[in-house]
Amino acid sequence: MTPEADKIHFSRQIWQAASEHAHRSLVHRDFCPEQSRIENLRCVHLEDETDTTFGRQLWCFEAIGIDVVERRHTLYGSLDFSIQFGLLEASQTAMFEDSEHRENFLIRETAGPRKFAYSYPSTRFWVLSAWASVAVLGCLWIAALVNFLSSR
Repeated sequence: MTPEADKIHFSRQIWQAASEHAHRSLVHRDFCPEQSRIENLRCVHLEDETDTTFGRQLWCFEAIGIDVVERRHTLYGSLDFSIQFGLLEASQTAMFEDSEHRENFLIRETAGPRKFAYSYPSTRFWVLSAWASVAVLGCLWIAALVNFLSSR
């Protein structure tokens, strides 16, 4: 948990929005909306919005989900919100049956900016090779077409 997330007091509307999204994630997993409940909802990661980038909030919660045959399941959830122009937009919801899986997910999500596939040298090599192959094949096809048309 980042230290910044501990010190911030969120408004009632933000708590309500996070709670509603967490409850909705239970309903999407086909748990009973009346008997299932969200417990221990908290913000674990916070990135403020700047002039050049959107902000981000990661929330965690535990839930007790009651399925259609009234079995009780303990679930561990994560909510990812994007802060865009001061508004909270849900971008991703994840539910896990094990707290370790959720922790691994959170570590991956908060590890910093991800490298794009094109930034790896091997990917760049294969993309450039594919483009070169297409260009060579195109030139050969055009040369064959010109040769065929000129022989007529």
